[in-house]
Amino acid sequence: MSAALLGIVTALGDDELVVGHRHSEWTGFAPHIEEDVAFSSIAQDEIGHASAYYALAAKLTDDGADRLALGRDKDEYRHAILCERPNGDWAFTLARHWLYDHADALRLEAMEETSEAELRGIVAKIRREERYHLLHADIWMQRIAHGPVEGRRNLMDAVGRAFDDALGLFEPFEHEAEAVAEGILPVGSDGLRKRFLDQTSAELDRLGFPTHMISTADTEFVASSSGDLLVEEEAGDAVEHQGGLGGRSGRHSDDWSPLWDDMTKTYRENPGARW
Repeated sequence: MSAALLGIVTALGDDELVVGHRHSEWTGFAPHIEEDVAFSSIAQDEIGHASAYYALAAKLTDDGADRLALGRDKDEYRHAILCERPNGDWAFTLARHWLYDHADALRLEAMEETSEAELRGIVAKIRREERYHLLHADIWMQRIAHGPVEGRRNLMDAVGRAFDDALGLFEPFEHEAEAVAEGILPVGSDGLRKRFLDQTSAELDRLGFPTHMISTADTEFVASSSGDLLVEEEAGDAVEHQGGLGGRSGRHSDDWSPLWDDMTKTYRENPGARW
């Protein structure tokens, strides 16, 4: 078993499962019927992608995909903290949707070159479906960017609130150095994060949104002696990062516990149930 491969597919599966569950909470509550259908469909896709990642993880561990998805303790999940945040208002949901899907597009593009053939096949299929998610998010951003001032201001504030948490999508995976050395992860998380910052800042600028809300400094996540992640600035000084980090090592926000209770309740009440 490759611990590096397992770490990656588990974290990716957890990202997709948890953000998919959050998206599904809009079913019946979205601002209008078209978005009720759209977010339900996107949620279904994300959970399906999670299933594919868990199926590969199950092969690596002789475990069950259903148990991996819904039968682990809270601190065993490795999703980014952005995914677990409550939906809040429509502006925050759209901001997270846009940031998450731009980040996901970058990592899927990179992983199409992975040395692991089965993962490569999963990624190719997921990437075809994710194009529609990204298109949906971009259309909403463009619509609001060219709309009334109040909507622009609400979305701009929401992007600012979500951005630090979005950087947690590029927190290093467990055993990442090994994954990069083996070609499982063709581009490391730090390299993808830099691409993400360049891409999103350019797009926000094009849409007419101020980019002072995000940092494009050449920073790198490093581990402190305590194991906490710090940010190393260009000058070489390590400072504590206040964003949504910790998810890749199982440390989550207070928002995670009630979501985990809701998401896993049926499985926990029916041990051995099939997803």
